[in-house]
Amino acid sequence: MTNLDAGDPPLRLLAAFFDNFPGQTPEQVLQAPERDMWGMATQRDSGRFTIVAPDLADEVSVTLESARYGQTAFNRSLPAWARFPVGVIVALADAGLALPGADIAVAGEEPAGPRYAYSLALVVAALVYALTGRPYSAAQLVALVERTRRAQLDT
Repeated sequence: MTNLDAGDPPLRLLAAFFDNFPGQTPEQVLQAPERDMWGMATQRDSGRFTIVAPDLADEVSVTLESARYGQTAFNRSLPAWARFPVGVIVALADAGLALPGADIAVAGEEPAGPRYAYSLALVVAALVYALTGRPYSAAQLVALVERTRRAQLDT
């Protein structure tokens, strides 16, 4: 099931997904509402979430437990770019969305800095909702990312 209503995803997103997750087929392909940020994802049963960001030439893997401590699955600090998207995964899990894990690739044309990080969180939140079959609105995504941002500022 994919959502391609908004246009075509960037080729580097497709390449990143298939290079990093060989043999996988994306279950979801979508664009963050009102942003030039795309994501592709498939569920996995390992309890691990891996996010690949070709625009940043980086990736991160977390479990829900490691993410709650602001660490990767390998007990290293989360890179700054990953804090928002990982934070929304934890917030959605805490809200009762059951997702055992996912392989996620994200890419877009948003400017570097806070807008890029915010857009990453929006697209990851949309992907998690879509993978769990839960409907969502742009307003719900924004509210979730804002709560996550405020919670991270408080820590």
